[in-house]
Amino acid sequence: MKTKVCLVALGLFMACAAWSASGINYDGTNLELNNDFTRTECGTQKKDVMKEISGMACSRVTPGYIWEHGDENLGSNRRILAIKPDGTQQMEVKVSTSSDRDDWEDICTGTYGGKSYIFIGAIGDNNLAYKDKYYIYYFEEPAITSGSKTITASEIVFGYPDNQAHNTETLMYDNVEQIFYIATKADGVCSLYSLPFKTDYSGKQTLTKVCDLGNGSKFNLCTGGDITPDGSWMAIKNKKYILLWERQGSESLSATATRRPTQIAAYQEEAQGESLAWEDNSTFYTTSDQKKDVPIYKYTRGGSQGGGDDPEPPVVPVDSSAKAIKEVVLTNSYYAYINEGESVIHGWYLEGEAMPSVKSYLVSDSAKWSQEGNTITVTALDKSTATYTLDIQAVSPVAFTDQEIVFDGSADEAEWLKAAYGWDDTKKWRFSKTDDDYSREIAGKTHIELFLPACDTVVLTSMKTERDVRIYVNGAQLGDKVKLVKTGLALAVEQSAPFMFSVVSAQSSGDGGIAAIRMARKATPTGIDETASEKASTKVLYNGRLFILRGTKIYTPAGQQVR
Repeated sequence: MKTKVCLVALGLFMACAAWSASGINYDGTNLELNNDFTRTECGTQKKDVMKEISGMACSRVTPGYIWEHGDENLGSNRRILAIKPDGTQQMEVKVSTSSDRDDWEDICTGTYGGKSYIFIGAIGDNNLAYKDKYYIYYFEEPAITSGSKTITASEIVFGYPDNQAHNTETLMYDNVEQIFYIATKADGVCSLYSLPFKTDYSGKQTLTKVCDLGNGSKFNLCTGGDITPDGSWMAIKNKKYILLWERQGSESLSATATRRPTQIAAYQEEAQGESLAWEDNSTFYTTSDQKKDVPIYKYTRGGSQGGGDDPEPPVVPVDSSAKAIKEVVLTNSYYAYINEGESVIHGWYLEGEAMPSVKSYLVSDSAKWSQEGNTITVTALDKSTATYTLDIQAVSPVAFTDQEIVFDGSADEAEWLKAAYGWDDTKKWRFSKTDDDYSREIAGKTHIELFLPACDTVVLTSMKTERDVRIYVNGAQLGDKVKLVKTGLALAVEQSAPFMFSVVSAQSSGDGGIAAIRMARKATPTGIDETASEKASTKVLYNGRLFILRGTKIYTPAGQQVR
């Protein structure tokens, strides 16, 4: 009897030891093991498709696909491929750059100014020969179709603050702060550096050192990493380990990186393992840099990671309601929204343009998104589902007038002004604060979209309280954050065709709205045929552009004769 009691006690001790096992010595003490991920082999990277895979990044424009590149980046090999997670090639993009810098080591995707970008890091330097000639190539992410296309990339050239050469294989991008994070590959302590992304850099930029990673005894020679699309998790790997940092609240990722990570228990060493790509905040992929067929692994948060005869950790019940949609962005940069109590995802686009599709999305932690036609299904960890209908409709721009339009919430206004919260007598056409409270809204409710005719300037008037906003024209940000005021905010738009004008909240609290708008055009040039101008004028919308017919002649709204 005593022997049985001892055996039971030993079994309980071993079970507890398995659940509380520690990871590597990171900074003098061992890390906590993260047992939340399961590892499965989901595909094979064939060497005759692309060998020595050095970087992977999940597509944000066409969800469900992965971008990848190899180590060979000269001549015809300056290319990236779009593959399915099973390794099947879908599309090739040949990348043209002004620099012939090779040694591409990592790739990532991210958003900026309402657009999705691909970033490629020509950042390797095994012989420490480049010093201040490290490059990030970038270009707008194309939709993944099939075949091959060539894209010319822009570039950012940078160096390090110590003015020394560093070998690097990890390039990451944080959508929250729109900042690059770069981890060095050192045979000792690796360091993390940062650089804000801008599209108007000129000359060499200098990185900012964030912190050192670990003590160099175990976690060194960093080979890859990525940040989740919502910025909540950062994962960095070497060949033996993957470490995971969780962002706390609204802190900067630089602050996150200074705290202790956890170690992903499910990871098994991959020879030449250099790639890691987050699909969402619960799934990532890895593969190896080898000159042969290599497996592609998928890691999914939510499963137990027991091994051998070790007991599995207790199962934590999952909230079946955790299957909400947090954000849906269309390819025309419109942020869709869902009204309370509905299951319809509302989206809009300018009449005459091609109907947009879903560009990116965010769902509840660990939930899965799937789309078939206009039906969206979100599946929670407990397999319960929520179904939504995608409703995307064309909008005709308002007719031009040089008189101020004072909003009254009428049905006519609602034809060309789309505000998720709708009309409020106090707030007028209303937008919300930009917070993370998705219990009553998705990100589209921080926006108001106005579909406007060709014009040169727009003057917006707010409600009684001043509000910080950002302005976008056809999805591209117009300048920096501005203040919407009751006396009116004048904005130069210089649009010769109808366009989508977005007012986006830039506040962390409160809400606001717009009360009136005035549009203006420049005086008609004297080059317009006077005989034609005496005849009746007709406005025509053709292929999304507005033209003026006077007699047999055609003009742009600015007075330039087309025919």
